[in-house]
Amino acid sequence: MSENTSTEGRLLRTRKVRRAQSDRLPFVPYGGAPIIALGLLMAFALWPFAFGVIQLSTERAAAQALADIDAAWARPRVSGQWVTLEGRPPSRQAAEGALAAVREARASTLLGMARPVTRVRDGFDWAGLGETASASSINWSFRVANGVLTLDGDMPNNTVREQVVAAARTEIDPPRIVSVQDSLSITNDPSPDGFLEIALRGVDTVSRCDRGVSGFNTNRFSLSCELPAADAATVRDIALAPVPMGEVGAVDIISREAVDSCESSLSDLLGDARIEFQSSSAVIGAGSASLLDDVAEAVRACPGSLRIAGYTDSTGLAETNRQLSQARAEAVRNALIARGVPQNRLVATGYGDASPVAPNTTAQGRALNRRIEIRVIRVSE
Repeated sequence: MSENTSTEGRLLRTRKVRRAQSDRLPFVPYGGAPIIALGLLMAFALWPFAFGVIQLSTERAAAQALADIDAAWARPRVSGQWVTLEGRPPSRQAAEGALAAVREARASTLLGMARPVTRVRDGFDWAGLGETASASSINWSFRVANGVLTLDGDMPNNTVREQVVAAARTEIDPPRIVSVQDSLSITNDPSPDGFLEIALRGVDTVSRCDRGVSGFNTNRFSLSCELPAADAATVRDIALAPVPMGEVGAVDIISREAVDSCESSLSDLLGDARIEFQSSSAVIGAGSASLLDDVAEAVRACPGSLRIAGYTDSTGLAETNRQLSQARAEAVRNALIARGVPQNRLVATGYGDASPVAPNTTAQGRALNRRIEIRVIRVSE
């Protein structure tokens, strides 16, 4: 409100202001609301992705890996990307095989096939074998691939860990080994007699491989190694020597020359002719029987395990193509098993329209992209 007054001939204007208390909140809560909403939205999006997509992918990959080796007795318990295998193993060899299979399991991602499992632990019930899990509570896995020596698993204390890491770094020899990645954990358990010696053997043997994995699981030392044939006998002798604790398990040495010869033979067979399927199905055409006979003979002469990879052209939905390629790869696997190839040597994977070998813009290119490839599973894959 306002009023006018006159004083000594001068006009004065006076303004009176009355302040009223407002019920409205200040700016800060309103300004912070969008930030809070954005944070809640991100949390809502990341939670189902981390615990839905990633964990579900890990569960599926672990279950498929166990199914591929017929380990129905084993059950995966998954937390994120960590897997604990449970169940009663029929033997130490079976337990080791299950752990190795899940560790090497792969799943399809937007960037291709990847390994979703980052850690595998032994949660087996050893009562059936009269053993306890304490005999194998400290496990490790050392891996060489693409110039990197990766140390993963458990060490009883930091002193042992430092000795193992130091030994690994002395093996740096470019281009075969360029760097060492230390991913070891400390359990703070007493160091068993002979543990350091067998861990150093793991470093020594795997570092001689072009690609390789040495491991100590369920109280057994194992090695899978790909290297030149001239070095195979030396590495095999080191790996099979008596161990100071536990026992020696599977030692698989694959020569680089044998892998190259195998893949060359299969490439020639499947390059000159194609395994034919009925249209939009996984039923193998009768005209491919002779080709499958030749492929089975070549596969039997190959080292190690092999991956049967199915591909399609880009026509149709991506997920439909992936499912069709998986079904066709499994059909070829079954056909080779029926021809005498051991089933535990064959893994079927469908890649859909990934990795085209020709443009999908022409009928001829699409025909080339609809294919089956068979390759040796490299030790570090």
